[in-house]
Amino acid sequence: MNPRDRIRLLGAGLIGLGGTRMAQAQTQGPVAAQQISSEPWKVAMQISDSLEQAYEGLINIQNVLELDPKMRFIVVGYGKAIHFLLNGAKTPQGALFSGMIGDLANQGVQFKACNNTLTFLKIPQSELVLEATVVPAGVYELVKLQSEGWYYIKP
Repeated sequence: MNPRDRIRLLGAGLIGLGGTRMAQAQTQGPVAAQQISSEPWKVAMQISDSLEQAYEGLINIQNVLELDPKMRFIVVGYGKAIHFLLNGAKTPQGALFSGMIGDLANQGVQFKACNNTLTFLKIPQSELVLEATVVPAGVYELVKLQSEGWYYIKP
């Protein structure tokens, strides 16, 4: 058998394997989510870029908690996005962030606001939503959480 025939035969075999897998996948239907671990995973989320990022991050948390309600989250807000933690802040769709934050806090999600950012932007702590606690520095808090075994994500 010449090399070209070998390549054609190999290609035909690989295509056949792919088609079989595709046919199996199509007949199996949707895969149900399974609990990730017997111990809850701990996730620290950085929100520092924008209100859009904050909204996306909170939606991500809602989705994950539907799959694994035991998962624990700490959201650390600082920089340009700190405003999502303020009373009256609205999502890009016009809803109040405080409603989303309250719902997530009721599921165990913690919210931390960076004191450095609040000071720099001259925002009094009294403007924060009730669920937010103040930490000295957002970046420091994220590093500390990672050193304590928390996974880090940024939407």
